[in-house]
Amino acid sequence: MRALAAVLLSALLYALAQPPFGWAWLSWFCLVPLFLVVARRSPLAAGCFAALWSFLATVMIVAWLVPTLHEHFEKSLAVSLGFLLLVGAVTASPFYGVAFAAAARSRRVLPGWLEPWLWVAAWVSAEYARSQLAFRSPWALLGESQFASLRLRQIADLGGVYAVSALLVLGNLALGALALALAGRVGRDVATRRRISVLVGCFGVLLIAALSYGELRARTLDDRGGHFEVALVQGNVPPDLRWRRAGASRVLRRYVRLTLTHIAQSAERPPDLVVWPENAIQTELLDPVYGPPVRKLAGRGVPLLIGLPRSELREGVRRHFNSVALMVGDEPPRYYDKRILLPFSETSPTQGLLKLSTARELEAAHYTPGEGPGIFRLGGEKLAVLVCMEALYPALAREAAVGGASILLNVSNDSWYRGWGGAEQHLAQVVFRAVETRVPLVRATSNGITAIVAPDGGLVARLESGVASVLRAAVPPAGPRPTLYTRVGDSFAFGCLLLCGLGLLVEGVGRLWKSHRAG
Repeated sequence: MRALAAVLLSALLYALAQPPFGWAWLSWFCLVPLFLVVARRSPLAAGCFAALWSFLATVMIVAWLVPTLHEHFEKSLAVSLGFLLLVGAVTASPFYGVAFAAAARSRRVLPGWLEPWLWVAAWVSAEYARSQLAFRSPWALLGESQFASLRLRQIADLGGVYAVSALLVLGNLALGALALALAGRVGRDVATRRRISVLVGCFGVLLIAALSYGELRARTLDDRGGHFEVALVQGNVPPDLRWRRAGASRVLRRYVRLTLTHIAQSAERPPDLVVWPENAIQTELLDPVYGPPVRKLAGRGVPLLIGLPRSELREGVRRHFNSVALMVGDEPPRYYDKRILLPFSETSPTQGLLKLSTARELEAAHYTPGEGPGIFRLGGEKLAVLVCMEALYPALAREAAVGGASILLNVSNDSWYRGWGGAEQHLAQVVFRAVETRVPLVRATSNGITAIVAPDGGLVARLESGVASVLRAAVPPAGPRPTLYTRVGDSFAFGCLLLCGLGLLVEGVGRLWKSHRAG
């Protein structure tokens, strides 16, 4: 019972360290109760406790899913609660369970001094695996709790957000071991005290190095505004107007009015680009009623980038895409189709589970993933588009940086968030894409939080949720590139994966050798 209480406490502290609470200081010891529980358990028990921890933490962090499903997707409370529990059970728990079981197994056959690093590797392995496999859910990683820490977040340009997570895990292990030693709860033999001293010393050195590196990087990055100015239009459209043909004209008029008002007010220096968020309009540009006003607006001389659906006939089948269109004067629109679609909502595994009611007739029944990166040339800039949750995946931002992108453009429809915390958590995660690549990120959302993120992860400007307005600012220049992360990608996370399974390999080789000797 005490073990279960400790796991519950650890999950609660982890959730409080994440937005919207944002008590980031808790991330330095929120895992101590969990590690005390799994420290001397069997591999099976360690894996089960880690999976339980992940389930509890996930349910607490994304509890906003219940009001979101009930109010926006119009599902019953029972279905909404059941889906939350399903998300908690399948999106992350299996990966923490397997990783911790592997680390506990490896601990038995590897030298004792490697044990802390095995737990660090297990944690990073779980984060990396859940971001890459199955439902690909990188939501609320440990390192993302430090999105507001100017110095600490800078090490993400070395090993991605996983490097920040690893340092936090090592801190939890060091603080936990130190607390046990001071309380006399561990052995007093010389070897044990030496291991604790080495662990605490290594953490101290790495923490000082990380903070020093962060200070150096923050000073070398140019925090001045650049010459490229964007106007981000946040419509704050009422949910009852969305995906209904009867409300489509009102939605379009709101975006057109906000845009024209801003252009008129800045006639002497119009923006270089106007950005509307994902799903800003719910009809295609070919629609005879709603397409012409958009094309007319784009013809006024200010480039317009908008999120909208489109369809295309491929091999005799009508395919639907969640797209972004860049419109420049009378030129034909250039499109980018979203590549990573949202499970349960935009595509498989269970098509239609989170679809809106049939009254919302404009929404496509099923989307097709796009092909190829969305990099647009505009003037002297290369704009890389990431639609909604695509900004959660470091690989896509890295791909854009390798392709020479000077600005990351994240358009997102956040109108479906209900409850408390979803929009704040989303913003905290995309901050790291700018830090990892040293490419500024421009984020335009339907209902907030709209923001411009500098290459050091700082917010140049922002519009809060629930505001209908235009955010106008100059985009900071990109930092020195390529970063180490841009060069080597997730090599750090992959190395942790290898270390986590090293013991299993050693044990397997040992068994084969014994079998060979016996034969």
